[in-house]
Amino acid sequence: MPAVEPAVVARALYESLLATLQQEGAEDQFDEIVESFFELARGSGPREAEVISAVPLEQPQQESIIQQLRAKYGPTLDVRFVEDPSILGGLIVRVGDRVLDTSVRSRLAQVQQRMLAS
Repeated sequence: MPAVEPAVVARALYESLLATLQQEGAEDQFDEIVESFFELARGSGPREAEVISAVPLEQPQQESIIQQLRAKYGPTLDVRFVEDPSILGGLIVRVGDRVLDTSVRSRLAQVQQRMLAS
């Protein structure tokens, strides 16, 4: 199968949508329909992720994290990076209702709980 140029396909979709809306007298609904299309393309998975670190992450580290999260949750996932020195080290990653906490603060709290339980 030959390679397809994304710009050519996008132009064809745009022109087809515009022609259909003009035939129906609904040109004023273009923006709403495009937004609905984006919603459909994004799917029903999480759309936002938050990565919390104790110190600012370097660009290669951020890119690696973004790549891994988008591979798992979809290419439209919006990843935001936040610094919070109180976690001491490690990362906290929140995607939708899921949380992966590998922070030093969390690990210290686990050790403390084990010591108190012993």
